[in-house]
Order: sequence, then C-alpha cells, then structure tokens
Amino acid sequence: MFIDEASIFVEGGRGGDGCASFHREKYRPHGGCDGGTGGTGGGVVLVASVGRATLSEFHRRGHFKAARGGRGGSNNRRGAAGDELIVPVPPGTVVMDENGAIIADLVNPGQRFEAAAGGRGGRGNASLSAKAGPQPRFAEKGEAGRSAELRLELKMVADVAIVGLPNAGKSSLISRVSGARPRVAAYPFTTTEPNLGTVEGEDVDFILTDVPGLIEGAHLGKGMGIGFLRHIERALIIVYMVDMSPYSGRRPADDLVILENELGEFSAELRGRKRVVAVNKMDLSPAPEAVEEVSRECRERGLEIFPVSVATGEGVGALMGALEELVKEARVSPPAGAEVVYSTSADEDIINVRHERGRYVVRGSRIERMVNMTDWNNDEALSYLAGRLRHEGVEDAIARAGAMPGDEVEIAGRVFEFIPDERMPPLAT
Repeated sequence: MFIDEASIFVEGGRGGDGCASFHREKYRPHGGCDGGTGGTGGGVVLVASVGRATLSEFHRRGHFKAARGGRGGSNNRRGAAGDELIVPVPPGTVVMDENGAIIADLVNPGQRFEAAAGGRGGRGNASLSAKAGPQPRFAEKGEAGRSAELRLELKMVADVAIVGLPNAGKSSLISRVSGARPRVAAYPFTTTEPNLGTVEGEDVDFILTDVPGLIEGAHLGKGMGIGFLRHIERALIIVYMVDMSPYSGRRPADDLVILENELGEFSAELRGRKRVVAVNKMDLSPAPEAVEEVSRECRERGLEIFPVSVATGEGVGALMGALEELVKEARVSPPAGAEVVYSTSADEDIINVRHERGRYVVRGSRIERMVNMTDWNNDEALSYLAGRLRHEGVEDAIARAGAMPGDEVEIAGRVFEFIPDERMPPLAT
C-alpha cells in the first residue's frame, strides 16, 4: 500500500545534569569548585534516504526520542553528548508543524533536518562559581529536549509526470520505457498509487512517474483527487496522455481540456510548467476528425503533440528523446516548487503573564527552561533562580499583570507565592 501522509511525535534527549563537587587534594582542603557540565542531549534528525519509498513505517511507529546527555563529573569533566537519532524518510518528504506550516522540504538524498534538538547540559558548580558566589553547592539540572508533533507529506521526486484520465495507457508507457513493472490491465483505475521508472537516455537518465487516473473535479477531491495531484508539483515536465481509441466513447479533445483545467485549478504555478501531449493508441485507427480536434486544441494552447502507440512502440522513442532534451533544459533552472525551505522557531525571549485558574501563569521558553533546570531540593539553587528571574524582568512582568504579594504564581508547572523583593539586586547571568 502506498502511504504518502503520516503524523509523528519527536523529542530530543534531555541534557545531562551538572555536577556539584569540590577539588580535594592533600594540603589543599579548600580547592574550589570542580563540578563539570552535563552533556548535550541527542537530537532527532530526519534524513532523506533512497532506501525509503513511502511513509508506511510511520503508521507502525510514530514516536521518536533521542538519547539523553551524560552527567557532568568532578575534576571539571563534561558529560558525554547523547547520540542523535536518525530517522530515514523518502526523498520528497515535506515536514509541517502542528499548524500546517512547512518547516522543511527534504528533496535530495542525504538532506537533513533536525526535527527536535537535544536539551542543553546543566552547568556544574565550576561554571556557576562566577555568578552564584565563589563556592556554590548546587548545579543545574539538564534541560529537557525540544518536542513537536509533526505531519509528514510525501511528494514524489520525478523529472516527468504522466497525467491522464483512467485507462489512457500511462502505466503501460512506464513499463515499456523503464524497468518498472506496474499493474496494467484493460480497465479503468488499474493504477491506485504512483509508479516510478527510470529512463536511460542518450546523455542523461530521468525519472518518470504516472499519476493514477484523474477525473473531472479531481482538484476538489473527486476520484483519487488531491491525494495524488500533489505528486505532480515537483515534476519538471508534464505529459498529458490522451486516449485516442475509437472505442473509448469519449472525445479526446475534451479529455485534454479536462486535464489542463484540473492541473490549473489545483496549482496556478503548474500552468507555467513545460507540458507536452502524447496521443496514445494510434494503432487503433482513431477517427480523423478526432485527431484534428486534438491537434487544433494543442496548437491553441501551445502544446507540442506526439502520436504514439504504447502497445506497438510506435512513436515512443521520439517521445522519450524529446523528453530527455526538455529535462536537460529544465534541470538548468528547476521550478520554484523544488526549492528547499527551512524555518526557525519563534523568539523564545518573549514573556507572557496571564491570570488563569486563580493564579498568575508565566510563559516563555527561556524562563521555563530556567525553572526546569533548577534543583528544587536545594535552597541555594532556588535563591539563584530568584535572582535570575528578577534579572530577566519576570518579577516586574508579574507585578504589571496585577499580582499582589502573596498571590500564587505558576511557571513551568511549579507553583509558588509571589514575594517581590526590591531590596535584592538581580544576579548576573
């Protein structure tokens, strides 16, 4: 079964905890802090791999978590970094966030995208000694790794897309000119998933894909609809395959108009893509008026026409030769849709305070990270956190939101009493 959509959850590894230790040496009873920093957690990395053709694996396994970093040690030893988790995906995979925004487009084999970064290792007391006093007896906990719900969508990577109504001969053409062996039969909708085949040209090789038969209204989701139309978006060249058989009961010129309209309605950008027409089944002696109608329609639309018979092979060589030349030209300046896109996360320094459930809830990536990396069983660590929060403006933000001394405040799931202290200067960070 061909699977071209999937949802996954990714989570980077937690950073290793920092170490709180002191140098011990003969004749030096107070050797100073020497606790090392924890190792960075591993990230979850999506990699376009030729060994993957569909997204079906993600319907069996949808949760990916990388390894955590190692704990820091005494004598300023840094913890080991957590191993990154490599997740292979098919070339052509589009990665979207939970809002549907594209954050990565992995077109070429080997392209990488870090979907979830590992957490930062907690600082040991050797690193904290300049900011939290000369002899801090605490260390930071490791930061939690980033996590995200992602949607994956596969858009096949092919040079040439063959588009036609059901039973036009698309799969038969791929079978004749490549090593692909798609399912072929003399009835509509034989192809229920895209097929890929490689054509060995005189100068360059190129990849063909056939899109399961379209019907009028496909861009609205009718028939197999949009689920397969998206695979055309990456193609450099589009081949309209029109059934010229006198036994089809259809007007070939009307079929060509339907194909043009469906692609244009699905994506306006496709109207500017190079398109040619292959009129198939010419060995079945189509009516001369049908041939003239299609030819006239092609001339009016500026489309080059190629008479072929996939069954006998007549005209197929000329079509493949023309496609090879068009592919060579198009590869010099690929369509805009093939551009790789990456995006970054929003500004994490924003602090938001809202009154919810009878308390003041503080949100902000940086602030929440500070709280989560604090050892809440150590009074000295809590005092250091309070100074950092004042320095970051959190205390002022809570007061501006209307909080009074004694009100409950929540940050990163931790609830405490709001006690502003204007006498104590904020600590350096």
